[in-house]
Amino acid sequence: MKTTTIGILFTLLSLITLFAKPFFVSEPVPTMLPDVGTKIKLVVCSATSARKSSLRNTELVNNIVNGLDEDVHVMLLVNDRAAFKQSLNNGRVTFVEIPEESDITIWPQDPFVVVNDKENTKLITPGLFQRKDDRLMAAQLSTILGVEVIQSELLFEGGNIVCGESEVFIGFDTLFINSRVFETSIEEMEKRFSRLFGRPVVTIGNQTQDIGHIDLIVTPLSNHRIAVADSRLGAEITNRTLTQSPDRITRFERNCEKGFFGNAAIEALVDLDGNSIDCPKVVGQTKTAITDSQALADSLDKIASQLSQRGYEVVRIPALIPNQTPETEEQSGPAFPFMSYNNVLTESVANLSIVYLPQYGIAELDAAAIQCWETNGFEVRPIEGFQTSAMHGGALRCCTKVLLRE
Repeated sequence: MKTTTIGILFTLLSLITLFAKPFFVSEPVPTMLPDVGTKIKLVVCSATSARKSSLRNTELVNNIVNGLDEDVHVMLLVNDRAAFKQSLNNGRVTFVEIPEESDITIWPQDPFVVVNDKENTKLITPGLFQRKDDRLMAAQLSTILGVEVIQSELLFEGGNIVCGESEVFIGFDTLFINSRVFETSIEEMEKRFSRLFGRPVVTIGNQTQDIGHIDLIVTPLSNHRIAVADSRLGAEITNRTLTQSPDRITRFERNCEKGFFGNAAIEALVDLDGNSIDCPKVVGQTKTAITDSQALADSLDKIASQLSQRGYEVVRIPALIPNQTPETEEQSGPAFPFMSYNNVLTESVANLSIVYLPQYGIAELDAAAIQCWETNGFEVRPIEGFQTSAMHGGALRCCTKVLLRE
């Protein structure tokens, strides 16, 4: 396929040098690239082919590429380049090859954080990252883009960190783990992360997280606003559909199972370690997910209250959130979809606020989320086909890392 040249990518990254360097200022302090702001120009996604993964990655990435604005360029990390010869042929994708023997996931959000100082873009990696071979992602991008990778001693995952216009929000678990490792207080760890990311840090919650990554439930917005998931509302909408149109819910559940491997005849696959990957049992589980969402609602209300007390205008977005803690080890792995409408990408273009919104397949819930975002002043760009990735616990932001804004 034809791809854009590396020179074009360097031109994109060099946009940050257009800002004049102040004359009487010392070395600029790098700051974390916010999740809210100007137009998105460059993102990274990752994919393994169907020969190496249970997920239909090509279809998912196609949906993302086609769903984003036509001038957004996508760096696609792959460990099986040959599998993509006949796909993604639109000139907006540059393939970045990870060694073929590597086992990567579809979640480039987690292994690094992007910072810039108006002179350079840098990728900050944690002191340790053990999920599969995702630690290779930053180095491969660095080689292609010519940006510096800096390894921090701090421990973090990008999905548990979101960045607003002025503050960085980090889930409690990340601060707690680091406080134990470095034998210091949560408050001291906030200061250390603040120095690393160049912005004040706000810890979300004050106890062990019910949801592992806050980007599934918290979305910074402009003008001191922030969106927080509302699983009570999501449960109400889904329960109404289940009561009034049970056949629609059953069809959704069956589609999740049939589409999991991309072939309804496949019941299980074996991963690179020889472990069996079984198709999750989704049929009949929506009622349980509704109950789980209702049980989680008070916890999300507390987060909304915390942010409101900090001075943020909080808006609520429906979500359907299944239990994130399996009762047994055998139940770990893919499960009923986590339907987050907070795991999004946003941008502002010519005073127009835009949200790229994942869709999962329960029409009433998808439509309600669209309406909520529209009510809060956003033009919604829906992106279909996230039910399978949601069975692994992630959606659009999880698998699309913004590297550069205009």
